Amino acid sequence: MKTFILIAALAGLASCAPKVNLKDEVPIQDCGSKVEIMSIDFDGCTGFPCIVHQGTTATGKLTMKANAATETLTCKIVGIILGGIELPFNGCPVNACDYLSTGDCAVEEGELLVYDMSIPILDVYPKLEITGKWMLKDDQGEDFLCFTIPMKIE
Repeated sequence: MKTFILIAALAGLASCAPKVNLKDEVPIQDCGSKVEIMSIDFDGCTGFPCIVHQGTTATGKLTMKANAATETLTCKIVGIILGGIELPFNGCPVNACDYLSTGDCAVEEGELLVYDMSIPILDVYPKLEITGKWMLKDDQGEDFLCFTIPMKIE
């Protein structure tokens, strides 16, 4: 009986443990999406903040299931600095429909989408820690996808 209780307790603890990242999958911080974010994989990001380097391009994939329909997807990225100030972060390809490796626009409710993310980290960007806020706007200008991730530019 004691053995059963010990095994049950260990199984309970194991189910509460954080998921082991076998690749570069990062925890999701949704900020008001109309999709179910299934996974976010940033190449080279193995911990927080995700470190990106000036003069390189940050890349990754986001897998999601649409909970609403839209004709278009428009990309917008901001960097949030100390005090919650949002600064525009240029370089996001505006027409996100062109970067869907699975699915397409018009997006149908229930559709599985894989969005290929790519953003150049320019040499002119200051070296600092920020929170990146990545959004895909729907045809109404609302957040179809919104997530945040802590980043450090080196």
